[in-house]
Amino acid sequence: MLLFATTPAVADTGSMSVEAIDAITRRPIDRVMVSAESRDGTLYSGATENGAVIIEDLPDGFFTFRAESAGYVTAVEPAVRVLERRTGRVRFELQPVLETPLSDTLEEVVVIGRAREADPFGTVSSSFMNREELRNAPGSGSDVMRALSGLPGLVSTGEFASFSVRGHGPRNNLIYVDGFPFQQVVHFEQTLGEEAEIVNGGRYSIFAPNAVSGAEFSPGGWSAEFGGRKASLLQFDVVDGAPSAVGSVRLDLAGLEFLYQGPSGFHDDTTMFVQARRFDFGQLFDLIGEDDIGSPVMTDVIVKTRTQFDDDDEFEFLLIYAPEESTRDVENVIAAVDEPEGIEDVSLLDEDQDLALVGGTWRRLFGSDGQWTNRVYVRGFDKVSSEGEAYPDLVPPGTPPEGVPVRDKLLTVREEETEFGWRSDVSVGNRFGLFTAGLHLASEDINYSTELREDWIQYLYNSDDPRPPGANYIVLQPDDINSVYDASETNYGVYGEQVFEWGDASLRAGLRYDYDGFTGESLVSPRLNFNTMISPYLSLSASAGIFYESPSTLVRAADPDNFDLENEELGHVSAGISYRFSDNWRVLVEAYYQQIDNRLVADSRTDLRVTNDGEGTNLGADFVLTREFADGWTADLVYAWNRFRVDDNDGRGEYDWDFNREHFVSLGGRWEINERWQLGARWKYGSGQPIDRYIVHDDVLAPFPPVRYSQEFTAKNVDRDDAFHSLDVRVDYRRPVGPIDLVLFLDVLNVYGGPTGEPPELNILTGELISDEEEALPLMGLIVEYAW
Repeated sequence: MLLFATTPAVADTGSMSVEAIDAITRRPIDRVMVSAESRDGTLYSGATENGAVIIEDLPDGFFTFRAESAGYVTAVEPAVRVLERRTGRVRFELQPVLETPLSDTLEEVVVIGRAREADPFGTVSSSFMNREELRNAPGSGSDVMRALSGLPGLVSTGEFASFSVRGHGPRNNLIYVDGFPFQQVVHFEQTLGEEAEIVNGGRYSIFAPNAVSGAEFSPGGWSAEFGGRKASLLQFDVVDGAPSAVGSVRLDLAGLEFLYQGPSGFHDDTTMFVQARRFDFGQLFDLIGEDDIGSPVMTDVIVKTRTQFDDDDEFEFLLIYAPEESTRDVENVIAAVDEPEGIEDVSLLDEDQDLALVGGTWRRLFGSDGQWTNRVYVRGFDKVSSEGEAYPDLVPPGTPPEGVPVRDKLLTVREEETEFGWRSDVSVGNRFGLFTAGLHLASEDINYSTELREDWIQYLYNSDDPRPPGANYIVLQPDDINSVYDASETNYGVYGEQVFEWGDASLRAGLRYDYDGFTGESLVSPRLNFNTMISPYLSLSASAGIFYESPSTLVRAADPDNFDLENEELGHVSAGISYRFSDNWRVLVEAYYQQIDNRLVADSRTDLRVTNDGEGTNLGADFVLTREFADGWTADLVYAWNRFRVDDNDGRGEYDWDFNREHFVSLGGRWEINERWQLGARWKYGSGQPIDRYIVHDDVLAPFPPVRYSQEFTAKNVDRDDAFHSLDVRVDYRRPVGPIDLVLFLDVLNVYGGPTGEPPELNILTGELISDEEEALPLMGLIVEYAW
């Protein structure tokens, strides 16, 4: 197909629909001069009417779009791709220029503005990635979550479609999709199985690379509008259609993906985006000889429409349906018997999950600068996970699967949630600046259960876990494990926030009140953000606030003693600077300190009890050097230092938290060679995570078969695992062939086979400690696009 793609094609032109709005009042701006400059210096221009303009007859390739208007900071989007036969979309959210002594200077420094920015009143570390940056990020493959590498404070190894921020775990991040709270954005988040799989999150995002138009990220100190997690705030915007129709099919070894973006076909002022895909990774694993992994299958259907009723009213509809199923049976267990390392894992796993969200958003503009947004949604989550064990060593090699002894579905966890929610937010300007307030209401029905069918021996345990006399293993028993949690409660939050602006400075002061119906707690969260411009090139920010995180339903439901668990509390302060020392180069430094109280602490491995006895301190600093896109290339260097110490208040003192990496470095860049080829690379290094000290015991079931080994953890997080480092390289190619565009990419993760940094796992059959294989992983994709 590459040979076919090199054949000459008849040149055609494209166009770009440009929208310009006030970033604060959300009103369209007229008479904004929009220019598009090609790589060879050719200029195309137009002025907005009713906040919009279409720039036509643009040749295929990359353009720099610039928006200028009196009273606003000039904004530049340096790498906008124009494609033949279609009309793209660029949205400029222009920041008003304050009437200050710096105003005239600011208007001359055009590079300080991008088409879209992160929270203008947040910290300097708040970041925004657009669609082009997300889908072409090296190391992302086909996953939006992996594309976030390089953001301040964010650590991603590439092993999972998840990340940790400033020492917190992957499950501590607050995620919104189109303004709807939606934590389950990845597939195959295991409830049961290996510990590394459980704590590190899922393996594959529910969003295709082209499904997200932008991602806004804050590693701490965000607005009082948001509550519910303590690590970071991540907001995804789903693509909302386009003026012209584009359909694409992506061919993958694991399955097929279809996308449509364009007019709805049923309403002139309604655009639509549709994603539909199904991947069967079991077939892929069989093909590459890794059929001992299992048979995961995932399906994603996403539909979004956007309707503009008039100048003041618009409505968005969002549907997400993302079921999955994953099975690891006895055939998968014995598939590894002929491999050099032999059978390493005897677990039998079965998971079946349904996940859906249906929501509607109505936005209304009122007065000269007011906006009222209402979101109503229903979220459903239904998951059944079970785990068992096979005994292939009790039968001769070559025994067919039906002859291998098994204990299937020993442990079963059922998770069922239904949530009805309403978010109502209003903002309006006043003589001080901007006032924002809102009410967030969620009614939840929850039914969780954990059922252990019979006693089950476990070979990984802590020294202080209860176990049979003289035994080097523990036994899970139904009386200690079984639990049922059935509850229906209403949670609500109310907040108010005022932005005070004077001179070159702004102060955002907010207060949030939450009532947690599951704990009966009333939670008050004050938030402060301060920003000031010292010069056109130097800005400072500071933030302080209280953040709460409710125990996950899975933790709360695991044991009757957990039903009354309270929220964890985090106190946060930070201060940072952003300095632009040339037109394209910028450096950012932010330091932070966090105090954690009411921290959740697990009791033992023989039961699932958890307490709020823990506490901790977390401090660190993030350094980011960015070369913004110009002359066809961009680059960044990120360094993060973190020291996260916790105390379980059990007499054993402080220790480093599980996800603490003292040092993390990420160096990345992207080069747009021409309109056909792009090349990107990212190198990452992270110092080792804390690991437990342990002893391996042999033949722990003697004199009875089978032969088993066990691992006893004697001290918590007193050692450090090996550092991880890897290099990801990505090549993208696009070529029009008649009315069709071919898009190919090759994304090679861990090119030189660097160490993964994951702790070794015990093979209970042999007593060997098995490390993750250090090898390159090439990911390839072919997309066929058609525009009409």
